[in-house]
Amino acid sequence: MLARCAFCQKTFDTDRFGVQPCPHCGQQVHLADPDAPAPTQPPPAAAPPAGPWSAGPPPGAPTAPGAPWAVGEADAPFALRSSQGWVRTYVSTWKLACLRPAEFFRSVKIGTPGSAVLFGVVAMTLASWFQTLYGAIMGAATRGMLEEMLKQVPQGSQFQDTWMMQWISGATVVGTVAQLVAAPFISAVWILLWAALYHMGLLVLGAASRGFEATLTVVGYASGALLIGAAPVPGLANLVGAVWFGFAAAIGFREAQLTTNGKAWTALLLPFLAVCACCCAVAWMFVAGFSSLKIHGS
Repeated sequence: MLARCAFCQKTFDTDRFGVQPCPHCGQQVHLADPDAPAPTQPPPAAAPPAGPWSAGPPPGAPTAPGAPWAVGEADAPFALRSSQGWVRTYVSTWKLACLRPAEFFRSVKIGTPGSAVLFGVVAMTLASWFQTLYGAIMGAATRGMLEEMLKQVPQGSQFQDTWMMQWISGATVVGTVAQLVAAPFISAVWILLWAALYHMGLLVLGAASRGFEATLTVVGYASGALLIGAAPVPGLANLVGAVWFGFAAAIGFREAQLTTNGKAWTALLLPFLAVCACCCAVAWMFVAGFSSLKIHGS
């Protein structure tokens, strides 16, 4: 018998009716027996699914921002990686977080942000590793071009085996290895730091009704968009990944923190606006100091 999961919308084979786990997403699916007698009392209404995620609060629950009911009712597929496999659950979660962020962040559980942080660390680490390898390849190509140029210069070949060329080669190898090793730790620090900055903005705007765990969950899963930086066009790929992350994070703040679009986008942009304000203040102080010195000098 072919059945369809109400959560992930995928089909699977089964030989029985009733409640059973979906082999694709792990959610419990109820398959009704069409030959069973009609129940004397209708079952309680279930929340209508929005794609693979529940669409909202249970019937009768308060809907105002800050209400005590828990919006998140579903585990992210990546949280089930130990039983469902790392690659499959990672790909499924990436599609939800980056392509369907409104549905995903509206219903994903926020009580255990560790999976979200790990998800983001994996994406950023892979992107960093690919960028490092691209840089190493470009560095090796540049060194080869430099050696060829030295061969064309009179007595240039004597510089090929000098300490400077050896130092460049050694520094390239050491730097590449150091970047590969440090990438996961830098990624984790990046996620925690930016989550703290964004949460401060949400607190200032009064838009952090569900606490830091919700903000950290959003930043972690939205960081999956930075995996685009692994494409072999580092500059453009990083820009696209950063913009994609911004859109996913803003939508995530809105849904996970039960706030408005305006507050979510403002919280996202506040750190950058603060940096711009500091740069403008420093530039103004520099110009004012230079003008003062010029006046006194004249």
